[in-house]
Amino acid sequence: MKFLALIFLFLFPSFLSKTTSDSDFIGYATAKVTENSTLSISCFGFADKENQTNYDTTTIQNVGSLSKTFIGLSLMIAKDKGLIDLDKNINEYLDFEVKNPHFKKGDTFITLRHLATHTSGIIDNSKIYETSYSEGKTSKKELGVFLKEYLSKEGKNFSKKNFNKAKTGMYYTYSNIGSALAAHILEKATGISFDQFTKKNIFEALKMNHSGWSYQQINEQKHAVLYNEDDKPLPFYTLITYPDGGLRTCILDLSIYMQELIKGYNHHSELLSNEAWDELYRKNFNEKNTVKNIHPSEPNTGIFMFYSKKGMIGHTGSDPGASSIFWFDPNTNTGSIFIANKDITKKNVEKFKEIWIQLNASE
Repeated sequence: MKFLALIFLFLFPSFLSKTTSDSDFIGYATAKVTENSTLSISCFGFADKENQTNYDTTTIQNVGSLSKTFIGLSLMIAKDKGLIDLDKNINEYLDFEVKNPHFKKGDTFITLRHLATHTSGIIDNSKIYETSYSEGKTSKKELGVFLKEYLSKEGKNFSKKNFNKAKTGMYYTYSNIGSALAAHILEKATGISFDQFTKKNIFEALKMNHSGWSYQQINEQKHAVLYNEDDKPLPFYTLITYPDGGLRTCILDLSIYMQELIKGYNHHSELLSNEAWDELYRKNFNEKNTVKNIHPSEPNTGIFMFYSKKGMIGHTGSDPGASSIFWFDPNTNTGSIFIANKDITKKNVEKFKEIWIQLNASE
């Protein structure tokens, strides 16, 4: 449907939902937007296959690492308020010291910019990071406690294996824990929990009425069942480091969010100053600031905003039973979104490619 009015989606959220499920996905939604309009938004399959509940525009699910873009936007909001400096030693904000044990004191220090560009030297020790996930609807530990145990020399989970041997800013290592640390630093600088900061400054400001970081913050009746690659429903789960991948949202809210990001890129948004929008998107790697180990498919990054090889801006996400693709083209000011209550695997990747090509082939 072309140039669908946003108010129509609010009043009739199930209008574009399809009752038939795709054999490669249980349920999924796509959207295509410009700065000022939603060109198309479509939903397919089931939010709950067992109960035959259709996947619609306000079906809520977690979207994995797409969540990190909200850390980036939040940092820019705080920077606009004069509450943080992207290039200051992060230990000036924290109540515990974070230092790469492979270097002598004073040799190197970590900044928010390093965390936001995955060049901090912090590594996700999978043995420890996996413990941040747990079954149930409430997290078993506070974010700050987990980070202190992992990153502080006195912490029970501290290890040299939690850091690489490269100086900060010199080597790219994608880090969920480093990303969560950036969100925690924001908490320390603002005096507000990350979930409440984003609720006030992003969700409420943009009228993203179906988004939150926990089951308690959203309409649980609208939350999709998540499925594994064998189409078996997964139990409810949470993650301690929720800012790095725990956002629960819907295709409607993500469409609103993407429109604002495109507006901001073009200096048409009042959510941030123009200078802050520029900083959010500014490429951090260049001939004078080169990094090793950067992936050729995503060769550059702003503040938690990836650049694809083709120049698209956005992020992807993957978690048990959830996947998301979120990119906009700064040349055409058009963005595309895909979310599903099943991860993209070898079994369904070809089907995803078909969906993505069809979405971006539309006028």
